[in-house]
Amino acid sequence: MLASGAAITWWEVVYGGHASAIGVAIAVGLKMSALIPLWGLITVIVVDIRRRIVVLLPDGRAKIRAKAKAEAKAESDRELAHLQSAWVSWHARWKEHHDRGEPFDEPPPAPRNGASGNNGVSGNNGE
Repeated sequence: MLASGAAITWWEVVYGGHASAIGVAIAVGLKMSALIPLWGLITVIVVDIRRRIVVLLPDGRAKIRAKAKAEAKAESDRELAHLQSAWVSWHARWKEHHDRGEPFDEPPPAPRNGASGNNGVSGNNGE
């Protein structure tokens, strides 16, 4: 609408031959009002095309969601495997120290991304 209004105004000012600004405004208003059905048609066409695209895309969106879920699960599985491995090795070191009767003050492993909610801090009140 703005582009066509600017174009019509330019045309009327340059080629319209109007004697005053009011004559230009009246001519622009008449021509702009004649374009209202065209703007309505363009709006309907754009909305219809958008709706058709949205109807056609659910399969694509479902594939994207499935791929994202699979990637998230793979990342979660890798994190869990890393954490399990860390716990197994930590427990082995703890067991060695315990069997020898030595003190063991190494903190237990924490998730790499802080997903446990305690930011890797164990004990009471962060002690």
